[in-house]
Amino acid sequence: MLKFDAEKLRDILIHEEGYKDNEADAMKHALPKLNSKLQKYLDQWMEDRTVSEELNIEGVTLKIIMEKRRIGFCSALIFMNVYIDKPELAKKFLKRPIFHRGKPHRKRS
Repeated sequence: MLKFDAEKLRDILIHEEGYKDNEADAMKHALPKLNSKLQKYLDQWMEDRTVSEELNIEGVTLKIIMEKRRIGFCSALIFMNVYIDKPELAKKFLKRPIFHRGKPHRKRS
């Protein structure tokens, strides 16, 4: 379970990442359910928007997820949460990542 200042996260998502109010609220409610192994990465990102390369599941990092899926940090955390529990899915992603063309939906972090 992740712990964080929900209003600070909401503010970052809306004002820096381009989320709509309802999207930020949904993310605010989704993140606490994630594996506590992700806590230090969320803390670091909330402090200075740094995306750590330290977390590596079968060769997949948060930055790789963000780049290949063209998603923001918090969405990448949700994918990484799955990969922590099911590393075989990280291997599959690495072999056949999903590439998206065009602009990302939101400003990437």
